Parts: sequence; C-alpha cells; structure tokens
Amino acid sequence: MDRITRSYLNEFLSSNGLENEKNESTQFEHFVNFALLENKTEERFDIEELNIGKDDALGLDGFALILNRQVIETQDMLEDFLKSHRDVHAEVVFIQSKTSKSFETKEIGNFGWAVSDFVSENPKIKWPKIARSKIRLFNKLIDNSNLLKEKPICHLYYVTLGVKTEDDNIEAKTEEMKSNIENENLFSNTIISLVDAREIQSIYKKIGQAVTKAFEFPNRVTLPVITGVAESYLGIIEAETIIKLMTDDNGDLIPNVFYDNVRDFQGDNKVNLEIQNTLKTKDKEAFVVLNNGITIVAESMLTTRDRFTISSYQIINGCQTSHVLFENRSLVSPKVKLPLKLISTNNKDLTSKVIRSTNRQTEIKEQDLIAFSDFQKSLEDYYTTFPEKQRLYYERRSKQYNSKGVEKKRIIDKTTQIKTMASFYFDKPDMATRYFGTLFSEFGPDLFKDNHYMLPYYTSAYALYNIDKLFRRGQLDRKFKKLRYFILMMLRYEIMKEKCPPFESKKAEEYCQNCLKIINSNKKFNKAIVSIIKIIDSLKLDLSDNELSKSNKLVKQCSEKYKI
Repeated sequence: MDRITRSYLNEFLSSNGLENEKNESTQFEHFVNFALLENKTEERFDIEELNIGKDDALGLDGFALILNRQVIETQDMLEDFLKSHRDVHAEVVFIQSKTSKSFETKEIGNFGWAVSDFVSENPKIKWPKIARSKIRLFNKLIDNSNLLKEKPICHLYYVTLGVKTEDDNIEAKTEEMKSNIENENLFSNTIISLVDAREIQSIYKKIGQAVTKAFEFPNRVTLPVITGVAESYLGIIEAETIIKLMTDDNGDLIPNVFYDNVRDFQGDNKVNLEIQNTLKTKDKEAFVVLNNGITIVAESMLTTRDRFTISSYQIINGCQTSHVLFENRSLVSPKVKLPLKLISTNNKDLTSKVIRSTNRQTEIKEQDLIAFSDFQKSLEDYYTTFPEKQRLYYERRSKQYNSKGVEKKRIIDKTTQIKTMASFYFDKPDMATRYFGTLFSEFGPDLFKDNHYMLPYYTSAYALYNIDKLFRRGQLDRKFKKLRYFILMMLRYEIMKEKCPPFESKKAEEYCQNCLKIINSNKKFNKAIVSIIKIIDSLKLDLSDNELSKSNKLVKQCSEKYKI
C-alpha cells in the first residue's frame, strides 16, 4: 500500500475505533466502503454493517441499500421507512476492494458475476450468512418496488490501489457486466465505476470539507443591520445558479447542503407538483412571483461587486423547490428565476429560528424539528462538559462534527441516543433495528423534555460507548456485537438492580452518578460484562442468526435471568 493511502487509512481507523482490526484487506474494505458511501448519505451508518466480504463472500466486499440518502440496514428499517415516506428514491451499491496495484479483467469479471448472482431471483453462489441477510433485504426492496418513485439505481464500484488506464479487455468486461445486470430488469440505471488509488484518496480527502461555491447575484438589496448576522441580502437569482449551488462537478446532488433542512424531499405532493407544472408551461417566466423562494445560510461569505463566494452553507428553506428544480433541470432556462434570501452568520440559535420561521409551506412533523428544540441544544452543550477521556459529542444536527476533527467513535447521534435510552431504561433493545421515525413515535413522548435531567441521556450513551470500546479493543468477542443493545440493557440489571427514577427527578441524577462510578471502574465494569456474557452463553443462542437482535423473546429470557 502506498504511503499516502496508508496515512488516510490510519486516520480513518483511529477516528472510527478500528485500530485493532489487524487484517489489512479488511481495513481497506472498511475504508473504501466508508469513503464511497459517506457523501451519498445524510445520517451516520455502521461501517462494519456494510462489510459482507468477511466469511469468504466471493467477489463482493461491500453492500448498501440507500433510500432518500439514508442507509437501510435491516428489513424492519426498510418497512418502517417505506411506511413513513412517499416518493422514495432507492440506490443499491455494490463494492469490491483490492489492495493490489492493477485492474485485472478476471477479478472484475468475478465481481460482476457475484453481483449478478446477488440480484438474481435464484442465487447459485453459496453465500455466507451475512450476505444472505442482505440478499433478503434486497429482495424485500424489490417486492415493495411499487412504493418507489422509480426502479432503484444500481452502482458498482471496483477499487484497487493501481492506476487506471484504458484497456479494451476491461472495457469489454464492464460492458458485459452491465448487460448481465440490466437483463434482470430490476434497475432504472446501472453504473459501473473503476476507482484507482488517486481517486479513492481524493474522495476520502473531500469528506467533511466545507462546500464553497462562487456565483453572480446582481439583483439584490442589502438588508438592515441585524444582531448576530454578518451580512444578509434579499433578491432575485437565476434558478440555474441554485442548481449549481446544490450539485457537484459531476452534476450529482450534494446531500450536506440540506443537512439543516428540517424535511427531506417530499416528492410529488400538491405543492411540488405545482412547482413542476409551472416549469412545464409558458408560465415558467412567472416562476419568480409564484414561488416563495429559498433561504441560504452560510458561515462565511466574500463579496466582490456582484460576485459572491459562500462557504459552509445550507439551503435551510427551499428543499422542495431545490429538488424539483434539480429533477426538472432540463426545463430550466435563464428566464426561470426565484427569490433568494442569503444570510451570513455563525449564530446557531439565529439559524434555528430562521429554520422554524421559514419552513411553513409543507406540514412538518415533530420529529423533524427535534434538533432545534432548546433541550437538544442544551444536551449538545452538556455532553462537552465531561473530562476529555469521558467526553462524548451529541450530534443533534446530521454530521455536524464531520469537519471538526472529532473522533467518530465518540459521536452520539439522535438515533443512537434514542436506542440507548430505550435499551438501558425501557428494556427495549429489540427496537434498536428500527428506523428513527418509528423509534421517535415509540419513545419520543417520554424523552427530550425540558424538565428532564440530562445525566440519564449521557449515562446510557456512555455505557454503550464503553461496551463498544471492548469490541474495538478485542476484549469482547465480535460475535456478540449484534447483541450490543441487549448487553446495554443487562448492564443496568447487573450494576443497579432497580429501575431508574423518573428523568425529571433529582434521584435520577443520583442514580446515574452511581452508574457512572461503576462504568468508570475498569474492575467493576469488566466484572459486570463477564457476568453478562456468561448469561448469554448459557442461553445457547445461534449468534449467526440475524433475526436475534430484534427478538422480544430474548428480552424476556435475559430479564428472567435477573428475576426482573
């Protein structure tokens, strides 16, 4: 492996707590899977969950199912997502990673053969269990394809540490692969990408970098001085410029410019169909008076006459308009204009207020606004008050720590927070396979209340962090990792013997302080974990069973061992 790739790989392993993975091929597989999928998604995902190359999965190392820029890991998540979203866009990603320094026709052919078998109605390969579970997930998607806006996109990445050159044999092989996959008639488009060392380095290097764009904005007025705002403008801008602000050099959407938007794209609802129909008629020139426009907030802004350069910016209102423009970009001409409110500020509280006040065009669910509640902002600050060794980072806004050098193993996002609370306090580790919306519906009414003490939230997350640390260091066999939330539930049984008082009670804080004393004692914590593993072993479970982690029966079995 070349020195540059090795330096990026080491940084990745350290940040994600994978330093104890000794197999270089597996290290590289994790690295590649993360690099290729990070910018396709809006939420964090389990890196190890993507790797199906272990256990000798022939010709295939990584698999991901992405719906509306979110990785779907289980059939439960898939069902939940399809029930709660309209106009779902699906992408299926297959990855093969090689540390070799050449592109070999035979290996590329094996990759194509494996993917063709994976998506076939009757696979012939003897796939390992982890791959079979993903095949079932894929088949579940296909069975529900009527709920998708269109057939999924299929993207194949073949990655090596070599240098990509023109080769007629390789080109012929990739065309053959594409033809075989398209013959299954499952996908709206099949894209095959051969990625060499320089390209994978470049892709990884861009992760977390601030998006910076320059554009012309001549038709504007400067807004009056506003406390907390460096500069702000209101004006009219060409729709083509907005499309450029939300797309990369390849013409693909840049997901992270919508991270702070409270809603994902809502698809063909009434409002969006009206926007689309306007673009299809002679009224497109009237778009500027028929549309409410968009609001962009940037952390930094430079102006030279009519030229604006903005960095670390978000389209915080106008997600629907922006996506409709993108999907109908062939209909957009310089005559199509829309209102733009452009704000430069680092004041997060002000940004939250702007988000709330400008997002009124489409119905907003409570779960969409959770990140902007006072409790969430306080919880984010509370997490950083702990000593460095015990410090975690609560990520209330998607991927907000990506560009700040924070170790990813210390980041707790909203979904993980709910999962830890559900497992540690409510004895519901079997719910951890569910989609965030379902978790919020189940536990949201009992969580994130302004009168709650915050230590219970940190304590459950910190307990999981320490359990995961044992896995990372190899002190806990990875075969138990799918039961990590069950271990979290049982940890409370082991160390406290009783339920936590109500979160608004001072006694809840005292309860959690006692929990933390034990968790921070290596001797007591390890003793509790050893006891938990002995109990799990005594249950004679099939740890290769991918359905085990959502078993309510297992919850009862574990509880009975503690007479709870």
